[in-house]
Amino acid sequence: MKSKRICRRARRGAALIIAMVFVLLFSTLAVSLCCMAGSNAQISGNQRKVNAALYAAQSGLECAKRLAFTVTLQPTNRNWVSDGDADLAWTNFCDELSATAIGGQAFIPDGNGIVTGPISFGSPNVSFRLRFYRDADPRTVWFEASGNNNEITRKVRMKMTITKENTLMQYAIASRGRMWLTGDSTIHGNIYSSWNKAEISPFDMTADSSVEGTINTVLTQEEIESDHSPYDDYQFEDPNDPDCVIRGYHEGINYDVHGHEDMPGMDISDYDTTEYREATYYSNGGGGDIYYAGSATNYTGNLDSLGDTCGTKYRYEYFPHAAGNYTMNRPGGGGLYVKRYIYKNQTFTNARLPDNKNALFINCTFEDVLYVDCSRTSTSYTNNVRFDNCTFNGTIVSDTPSYFNWQKNCLYFTGGATFQNDDDKEATILAPHFNVNLGNTNPVSGDENVLTGAIVGGIVDVRGNAQVYGTIVSMADTTMYPSGYVTNIGATLDDGGSETTQPGDVGTIDITPAEEKLLPSGIMSPIVIKPDLDTYSEGV
Repeated sequence: MKSKRICRRARRGAALIIAMVFVLLFSTLAVSLCCMAGSNAQISGNQRKVNAALYAAQSGLECAKRLAFTVTLQPTNRNWVSDGDADLAWTNFCDELSATAIGGQAFIPDGNGIVTGPISFGSPNVSFRLRFYRDADPRTVWFEASGNNNEITRKVRMKMTITKENTLMQYAIASRGRMWLTGDSTIHGNIYSSWNKAEISPFDMTADSSVEGTINTVLTQEEIESDHSPYDDYQFEDPNDPDCVIRGYHEGINYDVHGHEDMPGMDISDYDTTEYREATYYSNGGGGDIYYAGSATNYTGNLDSLGDTCGTKYRYEYFPHAAGNYTMNRPGGGGLYVKRYIYKNQTFTNARLPDNKNALFINCTFEDVLYVDCSRTSTSYTNNVRFDNCTFNGTIVSDTPSYFNWQKNCLYFTGGATFQNDDDKEATILAPHFNVNLGNTNPVSGDENVLTGAIVGGIVDVRGNAQVYGTIVSMADTTMYPSGYVTNIGATLDDGGSETTQPGDVGTIDITPAEEKLLPSGIMSPIVIKPDLDTYSEGV
């Protein structure tokens, strides 16, 4: 009995000890939780201050990007920025910033840069400072924004480049007129048209073509969907609707896209190709002009039977012409009758074709630059040039006529035209206000027919087989014509301006924009300061 009482007392004692241990543990835990809560509150407060400083710095970055985009710098017609251009751009940029106050804070000189005082971020004790500066590379501008919240500072940094404006190069095709995509044509990028006549569709795309990018129009969706059209009603969205004019694959349609109508390269006033003219005219000791004989004789025989010739013979052709016969007018008439000086089996390097020669080049090879001359102000001095089965290892450049005359100023490619440009070429064709008629390109699909760099014309047509690495630009405003002339990519449709469709015109066309390239030299475009988003960094 006594032993049982002793056991019960022992158990009670052990239970009391365990209870006291638990009380001690819970007390310690409570104190720890209180300490952790206090620490978390402190950490949270510190993090809030850090975030506020970082957000202030990032706000400063957005402000700086805005300043870089809106600054006005000098334009040039070169596709590079010289050291002198960069120095002048930096000076002009600093001058504009010095006249700008942000939140009451002006930019002031600071060593090799320019900086502001603290700009309030809208919260007590939170502000940011902006600083632009240059390093050893004159075309590089560095930007820093320092965000401050009491004693805490966070910085963001980004590289900006002094370069040329190249918005046009972001599109695979850009046109001031209408655009038709047919046949096996794949566009690896966005397309754009500033055609603004709502009663006629700016685009027409068959189901076998595709745009791996967006379709952009200045028209609103309401304008397109209205039924006031004196022509056919049309819509963009439903390929099962017979009135739908965009039946191929695309990645979306952007309506009411404005601001790009005035992109450099979309107006004849942007062009000055004098530099190319002078380079070709004075090449070979001043003998760069392609020879033609004043005593040239009229050749009426079969061109296949004609031997090598260089401007000593000519013949008359029509443009446009009857199907399969260049010397006959098309049904209904209206073709331009031209006297063509003939060049066969010749090689030309850095050469200039004088105006009114309306040459016919057969099996010729062109190296470096071919400059096609005409008059800037008169329609009496023009050039309608036909290239038949020619090879191009360089660039074709024209003068800059003020008026678009699709018959008199034309680059017309027949048979098979083979292009194999170097990767660094700025352009394959730079012919503003010319009718550039690439039909047919090389009939064999493959890597042997590559057009590198921009293809610029008043209207550009591409058919046959071609791989284009660059932007196609149809810069002529065709809204003055009843239905407009059309940029054709693929098989030609009856747009009223191109030659007759041939069975071999249907091929495979791939167009991929080179977005990193600048506009070709010869196009006036402004110098800009462009942020490089890949260089963004954060720090204390």
